[in-house]
Amino acid sequence: MSEDNKPIEESLQNLVTLRNQLKDQLGKTFELLKDVEGAISTVNRQEIVDESTDRGKGNFGIKPAGKVSTGTKKLDDLLSGGFPEPSNILLNGPPYCSKYSVANNFISSSILDGYPVIVVSLDRDVTRIKQDLFGISDSVEKYENSGMLKFVDAYSKVIQSESTDKNATVVEGVTNTSNFLRTVDSISASTKANSGPYRMVVFSLTGWITQTEEKTFSKAFQHFSQRRRIEGAVTLYTIEDGIFQRSLYENVNYFMDGSIEFRSEISTEYLRVRGLKDTRSRDWVEVFSDGDKIDLGSFDLKRIR
Repeated sequence: MSEDNKPIEESLQNLVTLRNQLKDQLGKTFELLKDVEGAISTVNRQEIVDESTDRGKGNFGIKPAGKVSTGTKKLDDLLSGGFPEPSNILLNGPPYCSKYSVANNFISSSILDGYPVIVVSLDRDVTRIKQDLFGISDSVEKYENSGMLKFVDAYSKVIQSESTDKNATVVEGVTNTSNFLRTVDSISASTKANSGPYRMVVFSLTGWITQTEEKTFSKAFQHFSQRRRIEGAVTLYTIEDGIFQRSLYENVNYFMDGSIEFRSEISTEYLRVRGLKDTRSRDWVEVFSDGDKIDLGSFDLKRIR
C-alpha cells in the first residue's frame, strides 16, 4: 500500500466499521420496535377486555359456574344463570320473531363480557347484522380490529355480491361443504388458541339447509356442532319454523343441548325452553319486545299453555 493510498484505505475501513455498527444498531432497534408494538397491542386488547368485563358485570353480575349470560336478564333467570358452557342451542321460531334479538344480544353481551364472538352468516347481510347489535353497534369496527368480533360471510357470494365487510372471511356458501367447514374450523381454532373460550352465532340453519341436500347437511352439521362442543364454545343457531318437514327439525335438535322455541298468537309472542337442565319453567312465557331488547313475563306465577 502506498503512502498516498493509506489515508483512503483507513477512511474506507472506518466507514465499513461504522456501517456494521449502524446495521447492528438498526437490527436491535427493529427488535425493540417489535417488542413495543406487541406491548401496545396487548395493552389495547386488555383495555377492551377490562372495559367489556366491567360493563358485563354491571349488566348481569357474576354468573354461576358453567353458565354464560344470554344477554337478556330475565332469560338468564329462566335458565338459572344462562346458557351452559359448552353447549349448542337452537333458536327456532317464525319469521320476524324475537329469536334474532336473543342472538344479537348474546353477541353483544359476550363481547362486553370479554369473550370473542364468531358470527357465521349464511343468509343475512353482514352490515345488517352489525346494525342490529344492541349496545356495541357504534364500536363494531373496534371489536373487529381487536379480534373480539369475527365474521364468516357465506352469503355474499351466494347472491353474487361483494361482501360489505372488509374484515370478514368470505367463503362461497356451504355448497362446497369441505371448504366451508375447514374455514370455520380454522378460524375457531386460531381464536381459541389466541383468546381462549369463544362464542359463536350462526345466521341461519335455514340458509344452510336450503343450499344442500338433507343427507349432506346432516353429516356436515354433525361435524360442525360436535367441533364447537369439543372446543368448549357456546353456539346459537337460528332457524325459521314451519318451512321444513318436522323430521328435519328433530334431526337438528338431536345435535343440540337444548332449544328456545318462539310462537306468535295475534299480537302476543311467547317462548319456551326445551332441554337445558335447571330451567325454572317449561311452560310458554310471554315475550315483550322493546326495539332490540326483550323482556319476559312471569314464569313463576303465570302459566301460559
